[in-house]
Amino acid sequence: MKRPTGALSPLLLERLCYLALIAALQWNVLREGYTFAKQLSSHVVLRNVRSGGPLGPNDLSDHQWRSFRESLPLLAAAMAAFVAVSSLARLRMLPRARQSFVIALSVAFLFVLHGACAVYVLALVVGAYGLSRRLAGVSGAPYGLLVVWAYCCGSLLLARLWEGLPFAWLSPHLAFLDAHRGMLRWHIHYNLMTLRLISFASDLAWARSARQATPGGRGPMLAAPAAASTALSGTDTVDDVRASGLGDGGGSRREKGGGGSSAALPPSAVGLDQEIKARVEEPLPLCQYNLSGLLEYCLYPPLYIAGPIMSYNCFASQRAPGGAIRQLGGRQLLVYAARAALVLLCLEAVTHALPYNAIARDRALDKLAARWAGDPAGAAAAGLPRPRPLHYAITGYWVLVFMWLKFTFIWRFFRLAALADGVAPPENMTRCVCDNYDVEGFWRSWHASYNRWLVRYMYVPLGGSAWRAANVWVIFTFVALWHDLEWRLLGWAWMMAAAIAPEMAVKALGRSKLLRRWHGTAALRQACAAAAAVNILLLMTANLVGFVTGLDGIGPLARQVLAQPRFLAVVLLALFSAAQLMFWKRECEAAGRERAAVASAAAAAATGTSGKA
Repeated sequence: MKRPTGALSPLLLERLCYLALIAALQWNVLREGYTFAKQLSSHVVLRNVRSGGPLGPNDLSDHQWRSFRESLPLLAAAMAAFVAVSSLARLRMLPRARQSFVIALSVAFLFVLHGACAVYVLALVVGAYGLSRRLAGVSGAPYGLLVVWAYCCGSLLLARLWEGLPFAWLSPHLAFLDAHRGMLRWHIHYNLMTLRLISFASDLAWARSARQATPGGRGPMLAAPAAASTALSGTDTVDDVRASGLGDGGGSRREKGGGGSSAALPPSAVGLDQEIKARVEEPLPLCQYNLSGLLEYCLYPPLYIAGPIMSYNCFASQRAPGGAIRQLGGRQLLVYAARAALVLLCLEAVTHALPYNAIARDRALDKLAARWAGDPAGAAAAGLPRPRPLHYAITGYWVLVFMWLKFTFIWRFFRLAALADGVAPPENMTRCVCDNYDVEGFWRSWHASYNRWLVRYMYVPLGGSAWRAANVWVIFTFVALWHDLEWRLLGWAWMMAAAIAPEMAVKALGRSKLLRRWHGTAALRQACAAAAAVNILLLMTANLVGFVTGLDGIGPLARQVLAQPRFLAVVLLALFSAAQLMFWKRECEAAGRERAAVASAAAAAATGTSGKA
């Protein structure tokens, strides 16, 4: 029977029902979260929840956000001044003089940040440069790159263990310098420096290998294969999205150098993102791997404090004369600044109305639960709210939202400064935190520049997809130790790595011949949504371990959840519905890419026809 004109298709009607359900549940999560936070705040004193003026108390329990927020006016002035001076130098100075001038500004900025400890950073950079030039990619030193890795990781570990190496440990005569250690602890920010030093050494080694591979060692420095520019995106293919809804899991496309989805970026930014990825793959002339280039790369003020992370190839190619990527004009910069400001407004709203980061840090739910367990009559008489599994789930959710907003604003702030200076780093947060249903996709879009670094400098050298089940454990362990030396983070990392194994199996099954005839059917879509719901639950559990309950608190919470099967059923239904909406969104993105490709091909054909005429 033919459907009447204008009638909704059954699939669209089903998806609208999912949308209505998610909207209702999201409203309940917001309302319950706000109500419970108000009740809890009236009975429990939360540390670092400060008076927020007319907007009420403000959750400033996160040290990183509190410090950044307090320093924001000064940082904005410093970035604006640097961009203005750098732009003027680019117009008035020769390239070599301009680079020396920018390095001098960067070193001055480094001493302002770290005080006397800036000498540690400079010494480690020079040491890494010496090792890289002597060992990385040299034919007589097959393990030279591993030596550089050991130097960088070892120095990072020692810097953390020694708390930045007080000068008094070196000599009593230098103890006075410990009173001048600057505004920021150098060893905390050295983790980003480690990535830059490894990037320089690896890009140099691979550039030398590429040069040696050409006849006579004198051939041109060839760019990455043309296929790499499309393979780098790490986005879901149309068939993957429409058939299984699970995206790509094979790893072959990302092995060519990418990672980090660009599918969710605004259309104006997609071309820029592809150009950035192409710059990553293209080796530079060997003369550009020099100490001046490394110093400018490592100390570049807009990206020094927090990133985003760029490869040496990409950064140096953009700083070379005539190498800037000219794809963002003044209007696009203003739009990007407005987007960053909108994120800041949302973040302020969350910290004022939903102080769940403070609740998680103070273990307020555990304290309430202990009070109810020890003296239920007294807790009831005092009017204390009784925590339920829902409140733990809400806490984990809002902590994750807070973290996403915090990092998104910080990274966009510094990326905006770099873009204004003519340097285009990759976008770090390419999807909303609520728009991920698998571990792989989550990490492609959360700190995407770091994900690309891990893919290029660890995942592919460790064997790529051929050894994927093993190397994810190495990579996630590295990620945890790179962040900090805590068992809590190691537990979080290993849970993430463990979650990838069943995800890989399900994705492989979805691509197999056995299920190929089911592609595009409602049955497979429902099965994929159910699998995605379980996967999201595992992601939530891992994040609860990492940021809310810790390893010791997840067991009691799991017992509470399992004791309330109705609550678990509602959670799984909500996640199932959310996964259906994510699949729908991926289909729309894939269709948009198809339309853009068709339009681009038509425009190219029209241009060719007019040229012949």
